[in-house]
Amino acid sequence: MSGRRNVQIALLLLAAALLAATFARPTLQLPRQTFRYVMVFDITQSMNVMDVSAAGSTRLEYAKKTALDALSEMPCGTEFGLALFTGHRAFLLITPIEICANYRELSTMLSSIDWRMTWEARSEVAKGLYKSLELLKALPGQTRLVFLTDGHEAPPLNPDVPPQFAGDKGAIRGLLVGVGGALPVPIPKLDEEGAVQGVWKSDEVMHIDSFRAEKNAREGKLALNSGTEHLSSLRETYLQGLADNTGLTYHRLTETAGLSRELKSAALAIPKITTTDVRGMLALAALLALVASLVKGPLTRGRLPLAGGSQAFPPLSGK
Repeated sequence: MSGRRNVQIALLLLAAALLAATFARPTLQLPRQTFRYVMVFDITQSMNVMDVSAAGSTRLEYAKKTALDALSEMPCGTEFGLALFTGHRAFLLITPIEICANYRELSTMLSSIDWRMTWEARSEVAKGLYKSLELLKALPGQTRLVFLTDGHEAPPLNPDVPPQFAGDKGAIRGLLVGVGGALPVPIPKLDEEGAVQGVWKSDEVMHIDSFRAEKNAREGKLALNSGTEHLSSLRETYLQGLADNTGLTYHRLTETAGLSRELKSAALAIPKITTTDVRGMLALAALLALVASLVKGPLTRGRLPLAGGSQAFPPLSGK
């Protein structure tokens, strides 16, 4: 019994020492995985197509909602920034800030993103992606990119001279997120209030790139009004190629869980040494030591009190 008693005393002393140590507010320099992103939203007109959910939301609205839901599932310490893409470049709205302390501001700003914020009636996706990578490269520290788009280039690219990526492949990591359905559907025309005013027709959009259109005009050739550029679908193969060229990971947006899983992946995490308060760990260890000592039984050699008022200890011999 003496050995068990010694173990109990040792466990109690350990619990007391661990609990006392918490009053010193101990910290350790520990490695942890952190996340820092800038989300770039395509706000061009094709993102107003409703082909992504049973609720009938537009591609842009679906991208915003899914992103916001995924944002709420990220751990505290994660930093997020927001940017918009239209024309041929991205405009940074806010540099990455910590999500838990600034969730209201981030969610309000994200929810307020609207197609009417566009400043150019063009959608040069490849150039916008490349500019976004340059933008993140200029930010301090490591930042990952999340570029959400349907991949619809307007006007179409010249297949002979597509935009070339001049950066270093993989220098900026992140996700190229495809948004939209697989079937070509009309692109709605919206007024300033967001009301649908019909759809874009074949003779109202360019079906060839600007360079060839100008060349045809100089040579007196008739403009080509036939094609399918007035219809839009997710250009998945095209986006997969852009992801491969730049070192990004392609992800098709179908649910919050999938996007959240990608955002929290180890491949996109940024290792960081942080000062960590270990009082909680010490307190837990003290509790475990105390429980372990109780499992060994009472310290006294006597019997435990019995129900019904029986003696807790054997009677002492009288004088």
